[in-house]
Amino acid sequence: MKNIIPLYPVKILALSSALIALLSLNGCSTPPKHTQKAPTSTEPSYAPEVLKTTPPPQIKAEDLITLSEIELELQTATAQQQGEWPNFILLNQQLWQTASESEQAQIEQRIWDAISQHPLESIKSIIQILKQHPNTSVQQWGELLATLKGPAESLQTNLAKLSESSHDAIYMHHLLPGINMQNSLFTPPKHIAVLLPFEGKYEHVSNQIKSGIMKAFMASNQQAQVTFHNSSDLDNLENLYQQTKQAGADFIIGPLRKEAIDRLITVADEEVLALNRIEYAPFTQFSYKSADEISQLIRYFKAKNYQNIGILSNDGTADSKMASALKTAWEQEINHRAIVSIYPDKKPKLRQALSALINEGKSKERYDTLRWATGHKLKFFPRTRQDFDAIVIIDNATRMAVFKPQFAFFNLKTPIYGTAQLSPKKPQYIKTNRDLAGVQFLTHSVVFQPEDLTSNFEAFGWDSFQVATHLHNLKMGGYLAHGKTGELTLKDQLIQQNLIWATYDSKGKLIPLIE
Repeated sequence: MKNIIPLYPVKILALSSALIALLSLNGCSTPPKHTQKAPTSTEPSYAPEVLKTTPPPQIKAEDLITLSEIELELQTATAQQQGEWPNFILLNQQLWQTASESEQAQIEQRIWDAISQHPLESIKSIIQILKQHPNTSVQQWGELLATLKGPAESLQTNLAKLSESSHDAIYMHHLLPGINMQNSLFTPPKHIAVLLPFEGKYEHVSNQIKSGIMKAFMASNQQAQVTFHNSSDLDNLENLYQQTKQAGADFIIGPLRKEAIDRLITVADEEVLALNRIEYAPFTQFSYKSADEISQLIRYFKAKNYQNIGILSNDGTADSKMASALKTAWEQEINHRAIVSIYPDKKPKLRQALSALINEGKSKERYDTLRWATGHKLKFFPRTRQDFDAIVIIDNATRMAVFKPQFAFFNLKTPIYGTAQLSPKKPQYIKTNRDLAGVQFLTHSVVFQPEDLTSNFEAFGWDSFQVATHLHNLKMGGYLAHGKTGELTLKDQLIQQNLIWATYDSKGKLIPLIE
């Protein structure tokens, strides 16, 4: 009988330099594609992989048997490089058959690491590719991925079902037993203490967060006790934390302010969900603005095969910073170009800003030159640049409503995109807005599933409670599919929001954008 090896981090098996050299030989059964290496940067990468729309050629069982171990390793490396996940799994499983016990555990971990370390949208696509494959063993890895990277609310139930249904999968030998062993040590929180500043300038926000937490609690099975504590006094915060622990709290939601979180770094354990973000905290953090909008924008634009984008932004610190980051991230890819036009936040001249972006001034210069040369007054309509695949406007809904008619004036058919600034502030009272018809933007899920939530901070409170009660499942890789601020995942102790796409229809009604 095989010994169960606990789950542990394993480095992906490295090919020797001799094997790497063999990749360039004509005799290699699956030569690698030549890809452009992304430029080195200290900034985070915003260019996730784009899944293939056409499946790669399927490897046949008889072909696997005839391959040597070196050829298997070579083709495995190539399949991983090219994102051909069904072939990657089949090749690894062939290596697994003749591997030692410890090597088998490493191979199982290698497969899991390769198929699971992707953004949520890509994970969903990979699951479909694997589950639709004709080979049963490939389907089994799709089921594992769908379970551990699926909805956190049903992870425990689906994990139990998977352990029963996939008894002949290779991951049942080491990988899944190790996961189950870790899972068996977990107990859900029984007493959640919430630390919020209920006095001073944060009182209004704290009361909204509290309301959202209570509404989520009332909608839950109510198996955990929830208590609220005033954390306004920073000098007493450490004592307050210790008092809640002594009173039986086994999980803490809060505090809210960055300086308050900093006070707990040296005293708090990992059973904390801080409601803001600082560097190097030893516990989980969930910021109200934890969505990586730039990454989502770029994934969306890449899926549409855009190359040239225009960016309009005011010169406010946050908006201009986002515009610069979007341009930098977009231009990391070959043949991607971005033009930025910045206008004053105070007393902005929006028509001039759009005019500068689309080169109206150059058209006017050409007209003046021609009129001077001919001596005649000519009919004139500016010929502006039409090569943008998309224009992103980083500003609020009021200014977007001013920009939008200008597109019609210049006869611009370019798709217009906004940011989460366009999200309605009160989900229960969303007004029609024909001035924003056709504008596409990222928003919080609560605008289409408000329940009885009346503000975005209430939605944040609702999600804070959901994260606290499902944090273990998030740590295992699941995501909260029904978060009110977006689909929620956990990475590097940070809760990340995956926002949803929305647009206003021709009548000005806000609707989800379905591609």
